[in-house]
Amino acid sequence: MIFGSKKDDGSSKEQIEKLEKQNRIMRSALEFYADVKHWEEGHKYRDEDNATIFTDGSESGATVDKGSKAYRALKACDAV
Repeated sequence: MIFGSKKDDGSSKEQIEKLEKQNRIMRSALEFYADVKHWEEGHKYRDEDNATIFTDGSESGATVDKGSKAYRALKACDAV
């Protein structure tokens, strides 16, 4: 819920859309790190450029990622 003026000049709708887009971006990154398979060794996953990344068996996808998905999500949210 957004509090403020009763006058609707369209800015409330724009703000809601912006927040919903930021939420989708952050949720996507959180889902990657929350998925147990990304913390298992020898897993493959797709990165932000849609390239398939194979881990060598000694590291997990989340370890190889080194926070890249989180960093990109934060940058994308700043750009919204």
